[in-house]
Amino acid sequence: MATPSVKRQRKRRRIDTDGDPEFQVAPMVDVLLVLMLFFMAITSTEVLKKDPNLQLADAKNAKPAEKSKHNDIVVNVDWDNVNSVAKFSIDGVDYHTADSMEGVLAAQHQKNPTASVVIRADKNVEYSNIADLMGTCGNAQISTVTFAVLIGGGNNKQTPAADPGGRASN
Repeated sequence: MATPSVKRQRKRRRIDTDGDPEFQVAPMVDVLLVLMLFFMAITSTEVLKKDPNLQLADAKNAKPAEKSKHNDIVVNVDWDNVNSVAKFSIDGVDYHTADSMEGVLAAQHQKNPTASVVIRADKNVEYSNIADLMGTCGNAQISTVTFAVLIGGGNNKQTPAADPGGRASN
């Protein structure tokens, strides 16, 4: 028969199974950091497509934008009042003319043939620059081109809209 000290030692060795499990903080922090990095990466790519300095044209008869199911090729066209020239950019890369973007547009269209071009032009950009850009899109075999405008007809409402024949986003 076991002595009382041996019984105490056996009792101490038993694992307490009736207690609540401990909450592990470290794995939860790891998961949250991974999620945060994921959302930061997604957000930064979308922000690069939009130039906050552009003042989009107002269109009182435009239709609201539909959510895109594919990645659009967003082309920002800004107007330089000092030099009276248009500045084109795709994903933060600047181009001096619409023709200089043809290779980039063709490459992006080849990667994603269902993508359309969304033109975000400043309201002061001359029509000839937009016509050149549309011709460049045609040369790159891109058939769907839409325009980003604001709904409101001059009241500075920052609601993205599309022209009557298509869709666009702000």
